[in-house]
Amino acid sequence: MMSIVDSGSAPASSLRARRLVSDLHPSDGDLVFFVLLLFILPNAILAAVFGWPVAALVWGGCAGAVVVAWRARRATPFSAQPAALGRLAACLAFGLALCALGGEGHFFYASRDWLVRDAVLADLVRAGANALYREGGADYMLRAPLGAYLVPSLVGRIAGLLAAHVALLLQNATIIGVTCYFVTKIAGEFGRCRNAALLLVFIGFAGLDILPLLIAEAIEWMRGAPVMPFPHMEWWGRYFSALHMQYTSHVALLFWAINHSAPGWWFALLALLHARGAAPFAILPVAFAAMLLWSPLAMMGAAPVLAYLAMERFPRHLSRRENLVAIGSSLAFLPIALYLTIDNGAVEKEWLVLRDGFFTRYVLHMMFEIPQAAIVLYAWRMVEPCERRLVALALILLAIIPLYSIGLYNDFMMRASIAPLFLLSVVFARIAVLTPRDNGRFASAISTIVLISAATPLIELKTAVMGGRFDVSDCDLLTSWRKNEPTAPFGNYLAHAEAVPSWLMRPQNGEPKTREDRKCWPDHPLLPEDEK
Repeated sequence: MMSIVDSGSAPASSLRARRLVSDLHPSDGDLVFFVLLLFILPNAILAAVFGWPVAALVWGGCAGAVVVAWRARRATPFSAQPAALGRLAACLAFGLALCALGGEGHFFYASRDWLVRDAVLADLVRAGANALYREGGADYMLRAPLGAYLVPSLVGRIAGLLAAHVALLLQNATIIGVTCYFVTKIAGEFGRCRNAALLLVFIGFAGLDILPLLIAEAIEWMRGAPVMPFPHMEWWGRYFSALHMQYTSHVALLFWAINHSAPGWWFALLALLHARGAAPFAILPVAFAAMLLWSPLAMMGAAPVLAYLAMERFPRHLSRRENLVAIGSSLAFLPIALYLTIDNGAVEKEWLVLRDGFFTRYVLHMMFEIPQAAIVLYAWRMVEPCERRLVALALILLAIIPLYSIGLYNDFMMRASIAPLFLLSVVFARIAVLTPRDNGRFASAISTIVLISAATPLIELKTAVMGGRFDVSDCDLLTSWRKNEPTAPFGNYLAHAEAVPSWLMRPQNGEPKTREDRKCWPDHPLLPEDEK
């Protein structure tokens, strides 16, 4: 009798165990949900310094966005399938290595842009998101795309500034690692070696920056000037004109501006998943709204993609209940958008197309920065039919973006191009991997572009490894900004306190921070002594 009971109960317990393992095993949709949480949560944290009615509105939008993202976890067969844990672990390790090499955590050399970002994180740990500053007799409040810093700053308020830097590294490494995971998945199953090749081509995506630099240096050498080293190759255009024009390589984005690249890449990835029927439309508007706090400039390049995908579903599919909930939730993030525009009139703006010499510089830019576009157009039949209109839109955007400039160094061009460049890079990487190495002209053209463009990320990696690390600084934003940009306005980060609507943000009661007279980075290996 005992043996009969035991034999009958064993299959039932085994079935329960299998179900438990299945429930604990994350799906691809779970990964999307988790990363979206990392983009949504900072908005809820920032809302805590808003006036209570406005804060309640934003918190409602965050809650709606979480519900939309949660329901999307099993919305398609793709999102419901179990995650490939081996591939995921490899991609997460890859993302962690890239972010650490980029200077996060200060285990390796950190680019100069991180000096100011470190100050933002330090101020958030000390005073929160409504920090007050005093400079030149005027009071200012922190007003910046703070999305990347807010969750790590909460960790820092509990465990200290070093813990905040570690949290920032882990947060960004997770986003980049999961992005790489889905890039290999949606680009097709090519086997272990092919996936590695695909990922390397994707991460190594860059322009032919070394060629115009070598040409310019050869001209200078013939004039008797010394040959200069190349610590960073993205600004080759300065040799040919005064226009600031750049499409930043993927590795440079990770090392210099991951707070912009992470949301730009992730939105473009969601658009690709949606085009393939692997993700519902509803997650796109809430993702877009949540990512504004990370990088409004990157979302400027993503906005036409969202508008196009919405028009495809208008009016019948757009009026579905889940889409209406998503749109309503995204509209609740409008106070965040207003916060980002406070007192930003000092930010430089210009139509570059009206400048003398623009056309010549434009042609050079398109020829050297995105030669991969010619490969994609030539091999258009290799582009997945469901992706063709999305890729065509990306190419159109890349042709239009150089016409306008926002920011001291044309930040608009560098950041609005992130999402379109991501779409181009994924398609180019797939074509590069699928094309047989038969010594034909097309295969040779692809290999030439991949090899020459590799100089840009290799130089970035060389600087990261050889530049020398320096310790985390706790200098405040005013001090760090003036040491880096002594005369430049700080409209990207601060707004006049009187310009902040009283109904939007609660006032800061603490003593305003003023510029400090001390060294912030005494162990920095590359800064001149008077800038430390």
